[in-house]
Amino acid sequence: MSLRTRLGAAVRAFQNPALRQPAPIPPPEPTRVVVDRLLAGQTALVTGAGRNIGRSIARELLAHGAAVYATDVDPAAVERLRGELRELPGTSDALCADITKPEDTDRVLATLAAAGAQVDLLVNNVGIVGDDLAAAFATNVTGPMYLTDRISAAMVERGRPGSIVFLSSIHQETVFTRARAYAPTKAAVGMLVKQLAVQLAPHRVRVNGIAPGDVREDERGEVIRYPYTPLEGTSIRPQYVARAVVYLASEYFSRYTTGTVITIDGGLSLFNYQCAFDAGLFL
Repeated sequence: MSLRTRLGAAVRAFQNPALRQPAPIPPPEPTRVVVDRLLAGQTALVTGAGRNIGRSIARELLAHGAAVYATDVDPAAVERLRGELRELPGTSDALCADITKPEDTDRVLATLAAAGAQVDLLVNNVGIVGDDLAAAFATNVTGPMYLTDRISAAMVERGRPGSIVFLSSIHQETVFTRARAYAPTKAAVGMLVKQLAVQLAPHRVRVNGIAPGDVREDERGEVIRYPYTPLEGTSIRPQYVARAVVYLASEYFSRYTTGTVITIDGGLSLFNYQCAFDAGLFL
């Protein structure tokens, strides 16, 4: 390139800053994270935590430094969970409550307030599988929404960031033939995640969901063979769903994540008739 050409380019760039080459910006240095204290200083409320996924979530959040309050409708399950959580380091308690009853929700929130606990993380895990549409919507949708409205209003009033996680299902997008009310309620949950994410984003309250596949363990705590799951060919351990909650709740990982539903199903939702033929399941 001639001197005259270079000078012309320099003059044009001076006259029009948009033509200037941006100064190189070094990439940000990676930061260190203490992986076992991702939620230190947070207070979490987990519903339906008496067993399986909810129980694993409560334990995992406590292990990552959160103060954990958990609810379940079964008094015996609450007592077991309370004993388990108190064997672990950190602040925790388990409360008996029916999430479909506003008075139970109000009582739980009053108990937390009396303990000086302000919820930073709400995990709406409670849910049932059944044919009764009214009961299923009360447990899976309207009950959690009442609690979410109360918690999110308190988050907004405090002016602090918060996180809300709904447990949905892969059946929010696919038919579940064994219980006609289940898939419609989970479809509603999937849309609520998006709706609330937009509504609460200006207040830095993030709303996300998790859609598990077949999450089961036998009486020995082992996964169960399930040939319709392409990856591993088994059910999923609930701990992996719990770790996804930690990911979504952590500002370190998910500060810019909202309105997202993470699928954890080992590829189960991808399984179709072709997969079955290829695997020889129809032969």
